[in-house]
Amino acid sequence: MENTPKDLTEELSHEFEDLSDSHITEEILKKCCGYGPFQKKLTLFVLIYAIFDGLSILTLVFIREPIAFGCYPTNFNKSLIPPNIALDEFLDNITVEEDKCSVYDLDIEGSFYALPTSNMTKGPCSNGRKFYTKFGLSSIMSEFDLVCEREWMNNFAISAMFGGVLVGCSVFGLVSDKFGRFKTFLIGEIVFMCALLIRIHSPNYAVFAIMYFMEGFGEAGTYPIIYTLLLECVTKNYRMPLNFVIHGFFALGEMLVSGMAYVFREWKDLLFVTGFPHILLFIIALIYLPESPRWQLNKGRFEEAEKTFNKIARTNKRGTVNTGHILHELQRESESKITFNVEVMENINVEKKGKLKLKKKSHTAIGLLKKPRRAIISAIIWFNWFVNSIIYYGVTLNSVDMSGNQYINYLMMVVIEIPASIIGYLTFRWFGHRTPIVFFMVFGGINCIVSNFVPKANSWFPLILAVLGKMGATASFGGIYLASTEVFPTVVRNSGVGTSSSFARLGSLTAPLILELTVFGSWLPLTVYGVLGILGGLLIFLLPDMKDTCLPQTFEDMDNL
Repeated sequence: MENTPKDLTEELSHEFEDLSDSHITEEILKKCCGYGPFQKKLTLFVLIYAIFDGLSILTLVFIREPIAFGCYPTNFNKSLIPPNIALDEFLDNITVEEDKCSVYDLDIEGSFYALPTSNMTKGPCSNGRKFYTKFGLSSIMSEFDLVCEREWMNNFAISAMFGGVLVGCSVFGLVSDKFGRFKTFLIGEIVFMCALLIRIHSPNYAVFAIMYFMEGFGEAGTYPIIYTLLLECVTKNYRMPLNFVIHGFFALGEMLVSGMAYVFREWKDLLFVTGFPHILLFIIALIYLPESPRWQLNKGRFEEAEKTFNKIARTNKRGTVNTGHILHELQRESESKITFNVEVMENINVEKKGKLKLKKKSHTAIGLLKKPRRAIISAIIWFNWFVNSIIYYGVTLNSVDMSGNQYINYLMMVVIEIPASIIGYLTFRWFGHRTPIVFFMVFGGINCIVSNFVPKANSWFPLILAVLGKMGATASFGGIYLASTEVFPTVVRNSGVGTSSSFARLGSLTAPLILELTVFGSWLPLTVYGVLGILGGLLIFLLPDMKDTCLPQTFEDMDNL
């Protein structure tokens, strides 16, 4: 005999008795089918977004591509070039070969310039430059003249983008935990798209750098937000596989960048074709993307949570899961706690009775530091994000500067992320959610140290070590990303992950500074990276293993891990 709504209510009431909020949410999602058509459609959207996010973000590797150039000498007159030499060839001849930022001072023989000799005087390349943008090849270097005395600006824009992500992660983390995942994602996408379009049409380098900062700021409100949203809409046994699948599809987007950069050699075209899909994704999200039921429950929006759970159940062909009674019980319990707190305050402050105003408690990432255990867990996670970013982005961004073909080097660096995600999934499945992170962090650290002892004559061996290091960094990055989502409670989950991502951006900004330690010894930078990686990995042993556990809803749930 089929259960009536009353029977289902009584059944759910009995099932959820004595369970915490996090366990209740988990059980309701199971009743709605932990991973049905609703979650599969949401997963498809997130995976497509991950591809295009990887595409658009990693263009930073190629838009700064070096472009050959020639220097104009002082008082240059094009009509004095010998008639049998083209302008590009002439400028190439008068530019000092061993120092591209110097140019020979020319003499005139008869009616034309004399071709330079090695004993002629030289001057700085300060009278203008001509970039050889043949076959449509161009980059921000040629667009904004970022060579010689302006060469430092070439990487400044990249630092500005990372700076934008750093600030955006903290801001959007707070916004997401306060106003919801759905609204925050839309705001982040709008900022990202507007900044991208303005950056493509930047009239000067200052506007370009500012818009790159804003683009990074907006990006911080997109990928981390929908990643969290998806994991909050599934049951615990699907979190880990989805984590590595998402990061694998992000790597697929990174792989496509190499091919896109090869086809679209003009940097503006590359940015446009990789950024345009975000407009379509925004429209789809505006129509389809749901709100996180865990966030709705945590914010006391029980009627909205009930509608969301019922929508999930109907899409998953489970009919209507009658959770109204349970949610109303949670609501009454929440209201009774508020009433109790008000009564206590009124008794303590009798003289101020009638003047008290009920303020809804606001949670921030600061709460993660208010108790020793929370602070230790949070600090370990943030430190590991910092170290992972140093190794991950440092290796990727420098891949095009290594010997060999830059496109092949870059492709090898990102292709390795696919097997790294697969290996990460298998090790997390077999060995839990903590031990694999330790292994991959220590593996990456040892790899950095060993690189110091590689014979410099072998160009392929350093590349292999770099690829293996990238594999370890990718697997551990995916693991620490998952650990952050599983350890931080719903009340500050995006704030916690956002703060983590801010530490990652600090890592990406710190990596070049560590490289400057070569003045004290060529072995020092990689040794510092290696020691940090090993230390970070060993500290992971102090974290709880979150395999087969429910996502914590409150700080109290986190304290009980």
